[in-house]
Amino acid sequence: MGQFIALTCIVVLAIAFSLLERKRMQFYWSRACTGAAWRRRFRKVSKSEIRPFVDVFVGAFGFRQSRRLCFTPDDHIMDVYRKLYPLRGTPDSMELEDLVTSLQKRYGVEIFSSWREDITLGDLFIQTRSRVG
Repeated sequence: MGQFIALTCIVVLAIAFSLLERKRMQFYWSRACTGAAWRRRFRKVSKSEIRPFVDVFVGAFGFRQSRRLCFTPDDHIMDVYRKLYPLRGTPDSMELEDLVTSLQKRYGVEIFSSWREDITLGDLFIQTRSRVG
């Protein structure tokens, strides 16, 4: 009986945290497709080059791939991070570290030296483009 109660508590907490995260992320999730914003900002870059980059971002943050076009090039990465972790000092899932590592592996770019608090997805995309071609 004790195991059942413990398991029930874990399930209830998991659902509650999921609902809270969904509410905090609603700003992004409620957006229409942001593909046009990416194409306006990067006119000479094809969708087939933008999508894998955004896929790296959503993968690092543990979002579903279907959420990739909820983010614009002007979104600040730390704003997204703070939506997930509004309380400073809250243990995270190392999303930022995973993002930097994934970008380094995929694009061969060094991100740490150029990281700043207000860096945007577009800024990072430009850095990945500097290694292309």
